[in-house]
Amino acid sequence: MHMIDDPLTEGSDVASPAVGRGQGFYPFAEQQELAVILSLNIVFTAGKHNGSYFVVQAKDAFFDEVRELAVIGGAGRFRGATGYGIMSIHL
Repeated sequence: MHMIDDPLTEGSDVASPAVGRGQGFYPFAEQQELAVILSLNIVFTAGKHNGSYFVVQAKDAFFDEVRELAVIGGAGRFRGATGYGIMSIHL
């Protein structure tokens, strides 16, 4: 299991201003492929969403080019949030 507390930035450039943190954990979850169960809070620390967060819970298969992640709740401006997010890797 791995714990995360990573910066969230406005863009993919490493010099982009920080707007929050990605905080959570992910245990490995598959025997047949490289995948984890991602439990993540997207916490905003700047801008109009400062102090708000939403919660993501999903299977994350590393070799899928695009992954769909379920949004299962939130607080502040995101209270009661539901839906999904799309994750892809920028190299």
